[in-house]
Amino acid sequence: MKIPGPYSGGIILSYQCNLSCIHCLYNCHGKWNSWINIEKLEKIIKTLKNIKNFTSLHLTGGEPFINFPLLLESVRLCKKYEIPFFVETNCYWAKNIQITEEKLKKLKENGLNSIMLSYSIFYVDKVPIENFEIAMRKSIEIFGSENVSFYTISGYKLIKDLNIKGNLSFEKCLNLIGEKNFINFLKTYIVPKGKVLYTLDKWFFKFPAEKFKRANCVYEFLNPYHIHIDLYGNYMPSFCAGITIGNYEEVLEKGINDEDKVLKFLLNDIYELLLWAESYGYKRKDGYVNKCHLCLDIRKFLIENNFRFDSLKPEEFYKNL
Repeated sequence: MKIPGPYSGGIILSYQCNLSCIHCLYNCHGKWNSWINIEKLEKIIKTLKNIKNFTSLHLTGGEPFINFPLLLESVRLCKKYEIPFFVETNCYWAKNIQITEEKLKKLKENGLNSIMLSYSIFYVDKVPIENFEIAMRKSIEIFGSENVSFYTISGYKLIKDLNIKGNLSFEKCLNLIGEKNFINFLKTYIVPKGKVLYTLDKWFFKFPAEKFKRANCVYEFLNPYHIHIDLYGNYMPSFCAGITIGNYEEVLEKGINDEDKVLKFLLNDIYELLLWAESYGYKRKDGYVNKCHLCLDIRKFLIENNFRFDSLKPEEFYKNL
């Protein structure tokens, strides 16, 4: 099945992260060690540059600033190929004004014009709000306020209004915020896919598997908005984590790898995937948050029981999920 060329997307330089946030779509953490090599990165950038309607790229992770030399090289390549782009970060590295200014100026000198800063209740245990505020001030000063975005400013204000300083555990922070404010925050912040379907499942309504009869993933697989290509070359549509519709070169040339059994089910009826998995021992849950929860739980079962499909990558995603 052919897909439309994407017009927005990100390159995951690595899944390695200084954090292991309970809401992380891609289950990033410190035990991931691999990073993209510069030759593959250049090839991906050139490929995206040649897509007619591609207009926005972001360099992401994991946490890109962990490998700052590679991040600088990545920025140079994006500048070289004149592709509009920005960098995402959780600001852990912004420990003082001098460090922050030095890194941001180096990035700008090498071609970076835009940056996205992330902060919320999920970061407070390891990234003090002071780091985010330093990064925010210096980013606005160096790049201009119009070139600095936040994910999300409401997540920052929620912590700021409580006058929290330094580090604080998620549980203590949640007690201070209160359930009502936290639920309101989740509505505007959380993408209900990936790891969050396990770690925050108590905060969501759940439905029996029958609700998802005849549901499929055609829209998600064909959606040209916000695709990701990771360091291994996996093409991941939408915000789907732990699943790829194929190698990015093959996908962009030939379309979805619909010979893959899992993808075949997902293109037609996710409930049929459930029935097939049950024939091999999968036990359905009492309820699922959404079709993505049903899909992910089946995929997790398959990996844990040594089923191997080209679509279930990277396999490391499923460890400790």
